[in-house]
Amino acid sequence: MSNKSLLIECVYSLKLTQRATLVAFYLINRADSEGTCFPGVKTIARECNISSRTVQRALNDLEEVGFLARESRFHEQGGQRSNLYYLQVIEVEQDEEALEEENKFENTAVDNESIDKEEMQGDIVREQISPKMDIEAINFNDLCDSCVSRSPCQECIP
Repeated sequence: MSNKSLLIECVYSLKLTQRATLVAFYLINRADSEGTCFPGVKTIARECNISSRTVQRALNDLEEVGFLARESRFHEQGGQRSNLYYLQVIEVEQDEEALEEENKFENTAVDNESIDKEEMQGDIVREQISPKMDIEAINFNDLCDSCVSRSPCQECIP
């Protein structure tokens, strides 16, 4: 897999906000083969159709989870230039509790034959009831001649 595809998979595996996901994909699209890019906040905001403040929040979110590292850059005269962004692939590990819960549901298949009759005594046993009822077809037109609206009234329905 290429570096960009690894970054995309990383974004999918992280639990990010919508704004952070949008900005992450924008940065991945603008990044070079080494995972670096330097678009300005106003440029990101304009091209993603969101506000500059939302971009700043998204960048903070991405930096917080470790997907993004920022390096402030300055002109020789001391003025601020656009930041240099380093995109980093993060391996997301599931915590042990989540894995246990996942395994718990996978291993809950019950074999009906393995249940002891002694264990079932005193317990409420659910039986599957599949009633087989023959229902006669009702011709609602024949039920009541006095119904003016052509729909059966309460008196006509058996």
